[in-house]
Amino acid sequence: MRWLSAPLLALAATAAAIVPVTAASAAIPTRPVWESSARFGTWHTGVFFVDNDSWNGAAGPQTVWADSRNDWGAESTQPAGNKSVMTYPNIARNFSNLPVSKLVTLRNGYRESMPAGAGLDAEAADDIWLNHWKIEVMIWVDNHGQRPAGTVVGHATILGQHFSVWSGGRTWTLVLDHRQAAGHTHILAALKWLIRHHDIPASATLAQVGFGWEVASTGGKRMDFTMTGYGLVS
Repeated sequence: MRWLSAPLLALAATAAAIVPVTAASAAIPTRPVWESSARFGTWHTGVFFVDNDSWNGAAGPQTVWADSRNDWGAESTQPAGNKSVMTYPNIARNFSNLPVSKLVTLRNGYRESMPAGAGLDAEAADDIWLNHWKIEVMIWVDNHGQRPAGTVVGHATILGQHFSVWSGGRTWTLVLDHRQAAGHTHILAALKWLIRHHDIPASATLAQVGFGWEVASTGGKRMDFTMTGYGLVS
């Protein structure tokens, strides 16, 4: 079991304070605390890190900046009409393969903003890695044109929210039935749903929890994604 230390209690308070309003998208600040255009540029802040994560070798240019875990973003230019994910700028926390069965809670609070404009193909999502990075579970909360890998294998209602559940081999994707740019994601409840339905093993262990944007296309134009609130309670 992971107990809430003082820093995590502060995170809990931050998560609880997040309200469902959408922040305006903004360009890179003049002098951010950190900025990187490196494919895997990473900035550590407490137990979290902000990662550029331009993992696709065909990705276009992308710059990630941060002033804090509650104030960061990405400026990305990805090919027009592209459907494959190019990048995943995100904030994440690593766990030492903690058994999911030992968790009492695992949820986030977030407030993010998608850019507006023709050609956008992206979604905001949690990305959870299990079993030494062998199983991936994604929770999509703000989808603008993306389609998960695999096929629909079920539908889940988790604490009053409705998701379609997709299976794509080692990846499971829960897609919220509406766009939600701010709110909470009940990650542990989603994992327990997958365990109950024998989609992931009850012995699953937690390696990493991240939240950010999977970006496939920005219509060939530069677009800005911003995060103005994030907390994770575990």
